Amino acid sequence: MQKRQIFFLALFSAVVLLAILSRTQFEIRNDVEINAPPEKVWKTVIDFQRYREWNSQLQYLGGEVKPGGRLHLKLSAQGAEPYEFTPIVSYWEENKRFAWLAETGLPRIFDGEHFFELQDIGNGKTLVINREEYRGILSLVMKNLPMMKDAPAGFALMNTELKTFCEKP
Repeated sequence: MQKRQIFFLALFSAVVLLAILSRTQFEIRNDVEINAPPEKVWKTVIDFQRYREWNSQLQYLGGEVKPGGRLHLKLSAQGAEPYEFTPIVSYWEENKRFAWLAETGLPRIFDGEHFFELQDIGNGKTLVINREEYRGILSLVMKNLPMMKDAPAGFALMNTELKTFCEKP
């Protein structure tokens, strides 16, 4: 084989490997049942200026809370150094689904899309599915970091705080 053919074969192999790795993903999820209607839970989830009243881990630093808006947030979760990020509001389905997408550098290197999904379960109650989809080339590495091992406890804490706040009269 000529050097040029070997080079292009190696290049092609690297591109295929990167394409495959860019599709790897994992999810962290925690559900909670809240004794409040979806409309009340929705208003709490999208009212970032009041996050400091109930959310001990996520701080709102500014931005536009609207479909396609860019948020400025600071996460201070157990097992990780606090860090700021500027995700884009990726989903906005009134009283049902809200999400933001944070990309690390280029898309599909390591992205996190955080969802709050609300399901009306009747009798003035809401099931909240609080989850994050992590995806990209580095997701298999990131999944095994200590901060990701502690993340499920952070999701559970956020849900407990959301439930307590929404169930106040």
